[in-house]
Amino acid sequence: MTQARQQVLDYVLHTVQGLCEDWDYEDPVGPESLLFTQLGLESLDAVVLCTAIQEHYQVHMPFAELLADIGQKQRDLSITELSDFVHQHLNSPSVTSQSDSQFQETRRV
Repeated sequence: MTQARQQVLDYVLHTVQGLCEDWDYEDPVGPESLLFTQLGLESLDAVVLCTAIQEHYQVHMPFAELLADIGQKQRDLSITELSDFVHQHLNSPSVTSQSDSQFQETRRV
């Protein structure tokens, strides 16, 4: 199953906005909002966010590598960049073939 880029962005943005409501963050949250410096995510918050995304799409994604990479480069990550990462992994050939196999298996049952 492939996901459109805008659908992924909408989901990730909605999820981050929900987290921000839990923290009583009052400023507007948009696609270019930076997760750590602007929104104040801590490493545990990032793990919660990434876990929620994986559970929603039911696909394992290498978030640990992404977070380690941005940590080494000492840079931040925007919501758009995070959603692009998710979109890329959702639409990779290995995920698409896994989804197709699961679909075929479900149809046989």
